[in-house]
Order: sequence, then structure tokens, then C-alpha cells
Amino acid sequence: MTTTRRRSPVRIVLVTLVVVAALFLAFRVAVFWSLEAYFGSGFDHRRFDKLETAFDHTRFSKAEARMGELVAAHPQAERIVWTHAWICVRDPGRAEVCKRTTPGDQATYLALPSADRIVHQAKNQDRTFFCFYGEDPPRYTIMHAPDGTDVEEFADDRGFRSTRALEPGWTILGPIPDLDRETAQWQ
Repeated sequence: MTTTRRRSPVRIVLVTLVVVAALFLAFRVAVFWSLEAYFGSGFDHRRFDKLETAFDHTRFSKAEARMGELVAAHPQAERIVWTHAWICVRDPGRAEVCKRTTPGDQATYLALPSADRIVHQAKNQDRTFFCFYGEDPPRYTIMHAPDGTDVEEFADDRGFRSTRALEPGWTILGPIPDLDRETAQWQ
């Protein structure tokens, strides 16, 4: 003869609540993980490694020196942007004026590994930024700054997620995950 035990309704409710809570938590973790896998956290060690490997001090210094010449030629400029085909200068209160790059400027620019643009801004005096977008966001930047610059503080103030030192004065800045802060940084 077998005896059957009667299950307590309280126990059934408690077990059901624990199972539902576990399933709910597992679902949320799965959704978060899939969003993270699809969109990314905005930081990718592989991209840092790729930029660090491709960094050639001589080539970047040559481009930085050319940007210095452009800054000296336009001392009042709020922003100077150099791309493969254009050098654009924006003076205070004026629209951006763009001119075609010279063959020498193009050669210097093309010597850099997949740079999308080189930027100098009055608000970030004495710094030159080499921006790399890759095939998709997030955007990474190599910054040249004078010795003694607190790179970590600079990056935190502007919303860059991370940094990696290359050589004295040269640093990789991780992406700015907030689109509004990124727009404010480059405008």
C-alpha cells in the first residue's frame, strides 16, 4: 500500500514563485547578453591592439607636424579637419571653408593606417586627434598631446571610455559611448 502525501498549497506557491523568478532573471540576462553581443559595450581590445600595432611614430609625427603648420597658418581657427581629399578650417562666427589637399598632404595622410580624419580644435589646444571609425562604430582616436598631459583626466572629462599609452605624448582613446558627448567633442 502506498501512501500519498498531500502537498501544501503554500509550498506549491513558493516553488512556483522561485521558478518564475529564476526564469524571469534568466530571460533578462539573455536579453542583456544578446544586446551586448549585437551592439557592443563600446570597447574592443582587438581594435586597441590593431591601432597599437599599426602605430608608426614617424608617420604620425609627420602628419602631426603638418597639422601644426595648418594651425600656425590659421591661428584663429576653432577647428581644422584634414581628410584624404579636404582640409577644412572653421574660424569663429564663420562657416567652414574647405580646400582640396595637395598631393603631398594626400601622401602624408594615406601613410596613416586607415585614419578617417585628423582634427585640431582650439578648445583642445596643443592636441591633435587622429580619428578611426572603422567599418562601424564605436570610434577610436589616437591623440598627440604635450608631455605632462593628464590623459586619464582628459579622457574622463570628455567621456572616452578608456585609454592606452603608445609612446610619450601619444595615446589611444577608447570610444565615447554617448552620441551627444561625442558630437560635442568633435564640433
